[in-house]
Amino acid sequence: MKTILLTGACGGIGQALARALDAEGYHLLLLDLDPLSLEALDDELRGDHTLVPFDLWRSGYDAYTRLAKMITEDHGKLDAQIHLAAVCGGLRPLIQDDPTAWLQGLQVNLTAPLWLFQTQRELLEAGDNPRVIFSLHSQHRVQSAYWHSYGVAQAALEKLIATLHAEKHAYPAIGFATVDPGWVDTPLSRAVYPAGQAHWRAAEAAVPLYLDALRGHPAPLEHYA
Repeated sequence: MKTILLTGACGGIGQALARALDAEGYHLLLLDLDPLSLEALDDELRGDHTLVPFDLWRSGYDAYTRLAKMITEDHGKLDAQIHLAAVCGGLRPLIQDDPTAWLQGLQVNLTAPLWLFQTQRELLEAGDNPRVIFSLHSQHRVQSAYWHSYGVAQAALEKLIATLHAEKHAYPAIGFATVDPGWVDTPLSRAVYPAGQAHWRAAEAAVPLYLDALRGHPAPLEHYA
């Protein structure tokens, strides 16, 4: 049975993707901040999954290392990481981004995916056709103003992914992919535009992009949108 770490599991796309992966028989490590939300999601799923209440923002690197050790002891491998966890909040000028919001945006949206990969790389190398799938949102490039730390982190994340892929001679078995689901009707999107937009699609509509990325070829850096 393949084992997948899914961050942001209780978000809009996270829940929809968890249901789809559960139906296909994957074992999921469901990572999110709130234990009660994780339990509620787990109650909807048929499989026996692992709940991982974890604070990507406040946890230090040593906590990420302990998480990797726990996964090693319990599962011995990872077949994929799917990074969905993100924080944004409403649009605002960068000059108004307070220090805590700035650091949180960089930590959750940029540093956390790197730390998870660094600490779990050996677990991925032990997996079957291992994949690391990152989520991108190209809107920050279309309209760069007012995206504060979220937009900065997204731009840096694109460079981080390209760098990891360029250095994959050190971990040739691991494939990388990015998914840009566009505007999806989720709590994260509603934090940006509370009224929503008519053209936004349901979270379930983004699921096939992640499934395609999961099944893709490990050699090129693939992008799904």
